[in-house]
Amino acid sequence: MAKSVLIIDDDEDLSALLKDLLQSKGFSVSCAPDGVSGVEKARTLLPDLITLDFNMPGTNGVEVYNQLRNRPETAVIPVIFFSSTLIGIIRRMVLENSRTKFLKKGCPTRELEACVNEMLAMPKLAPPPPPPPR
Repeated sequence: MAKSVLIIDDDEDLSALLKDLLQSKGFSVSCAPDGVSGVEKARTLLPDLITLDFNMPGTNGVEVYNQLRNRPETAVIPVIFFSSTLIGIIRRMVLENSRTKFLKKGCPTRELEACVNEMLAMPKLAPPPPPPPR
């Protein structure tokens, strides 16, 4: 079964290019044009990987990231921030961990492919248990 990737990015042209690239490598790819629909798609599709833009209208990438990490079903999905925003700015806003990587839009295709493959090679983790009832 093909690994699945969800692209959350408001740049339709870039999303289409990234989708074509990833599909040509055998991945199943879905896209969401904004943070709200991205979180919803992540919850329903439970992709193996999410690429996430920072600058989007409405909910920015860090807010989307925090929503994903705060939901048990999406908390362990690896995320690649793929953005034109300075990576250092995003890193200061996000608690970095082994399931979160940062790439600058416009990076060489081989760098993007290597990062995607690295993230998808990680062992799949079970979602954390829900909090105890109060």
